[in-house]
Amino acid sequence: MGKRKVLAGAVLMAVLLFQNAGTLAYAEEAVTRETGFEAGDGAADVKSELTGTIKVELISVELPVGGIEFEVDPSQPFSLANPGEQIRSPSIRIANHSVIPVKLQIAKVPEVEHVSYAPAFEGGPEQKFQLYGTLSEVDAQEYGAGILVLGTEDDIYTKESDFERCAIVPGIEEAVTVTNVEAWGTRKLKLYGKVKPDFYGDFQFTVTPMLKISAVNVTN
Repeated sequence: MGKRKVLAGAVLMAVLLFQNAGTLAYAEEAVTRETGFEAGDGAADVKSELTGTIKVELISVELPVGGIEFEVDPSQPFSLANPGEQIRSPSIRIANHSVIPVKLQIAKVPEVEHVSYAPAFEGGPEQKFQLYGTLSEVDAQEYGAGILVLGTEDDIYTKESDFERCAIVPGIEEAVTVTNVEAWGTRKLKLYGKVKPDFYGDFQFTVTPMLKISAVNVTN
């Protein structure tokens, strides 16, 4: 059938959450104790501990809005050493303009939408496409299957489970942390993946993961 490409569009949405440190004005009155010393000594040393809490009113994070289009070329080989060989997409830059570190998570992924296929022929197999959470699930399908992973540009994968951890899978039940971004820091996100084309060739689809941004708990 020759070289088959899959042109795919993705839309990333972000939910901005922040942790309120609470009101600090007029905290509880300090505990005191009496210290005595002989008048001839002139002075006494008293150890005192001061604990300050920083109140963060605003978390400001910059990231792309709207659709991010990418192209998949399933004729290219996939490997953990080069997991982005099939995926051609622009870098997705995220910038933290806050005074505290934040984490970016995949919180929710609805079903794949707006799938449009190349014309089928009579008697041919059913047209389908589905995103999976593991490479083995993709390999088990003859066609119309894929795995998309959201990572950072410098990610290195040595095990399939590491690669699959941040898969964009419809119906995920728990938020998955993609990366932490230090205060005033930046990250470049990247899509990785492996796709088996539809039997009939080119097709398009849209996947809309919900991204959650929240403060990193520095006590962890």
